[in-house]
Amino acid sequence: MTKVYTCQVEVRWADLDLLGHVNNTKYFEYAMEARVHFYREAISPERRPGAVVLRKADMEYLRPVTTETPSLRIEVFVTHIGTTSYTLRHTMYDGSGEVCARGDAVMVGFDRKTQKPRPIRDEERMALAEYLH
Repeated sequence: MTKVYTCQVEVRWADLDLLGHVNNTKYFEYAMEARVHFYREAISPERRPGAVVLRKADMEYLRPVTTETPSLRIEVFVTHIGTTSYTLRHTMYDGSGEVCARGDAVMVGFDRKTQKPRPIRDEERMALAEYLH
């Protein structure tokens, strides 16, 4: 059975714009925070991805998040695993349980010595495959 990782991310007062909505750039920060939790909590240390860098990120805004939402529930799963990269989907739910945003992040394995992409290791691939949809 395919897994989905879920976490809560706090909506901070400073995240709001003059209209009382979460600023659009903050959703990328929420996705990054969810990815960090995903790596730390969902994947065992020996199977965690090595160094990775963000190659591309996009976000679809579906509903505004306001001061009425103290935190977002974020689901993370994998949509694609390639040779040197994989894609994570972040689905964000507001306090009413409605989807408010959905975004993808393309993560690339990174070799710190050569400063170039590296292949995804077998252990990483197996761990990520458990969350592949």
